[in-house]
Amino acid sequence: MPGTPPKVIILSEQLRGQAFELTADQYTIGRTEDRDICIPDPTVSSLHATLVRQQDGDYVLHDNGSTNGTRVNGVRIEKEPRPMVHSDILQVGAVEMFYDDEESQRSSGPTTQTVINLEDSQTGVPVSEMQNFSPFGAKRTGESKTTMIVLGTIIGILVCAVLVAVGVLVWKLIG
Repeated sequence: MPGTPPKVIILSEQLRGQAFELTADQYTIGRTEDRDICIPDPTVSSLHATLVRQQDGDYVLHDNGSTNGTRVNGVRIEKEPRPMVHSDILQVGAVEMFYDDEESQRSSGPTTQTVINLEDSQTGVPVSEMQNFSPFGAKRTGESKTTMIVLGTIIGILVCAVLVAVGVLVWKLIG
């Protein structure tokens, strides 16, 4: 649809699926509530980064001297701002975001398509279909961690049983 503004979509677990449409000339990104894009994560600085619209309408990303750094597609931004293009992965602290600017993609020709799975890791339900979605996310119930501990314990017991059986067999053959 023509005139669709660019947006950033949070990919990281706690805020996954939260989207911010970019219609203003500047957006501050940080941990505190007075930021345009507030990411309440301890790895994000209070004023971490800034997205600024250029005269051509495209955005550039500035790091504001953050403690844990700002990256685009895994490359740290230091002094020079980084122009944003469709499907870039922004990282502020430990939080990853997807830069979605389909309008610029159409005007600049074909690019590689990035597919992002925005399903809830616990239920497999697409985030867009989740009811009562909180921008601060729900606390993990620990089900997946508990499942991994139980499976690890069962595997450990099976390995021990096999080792004991082999040991008994070897002892009978030798003795």
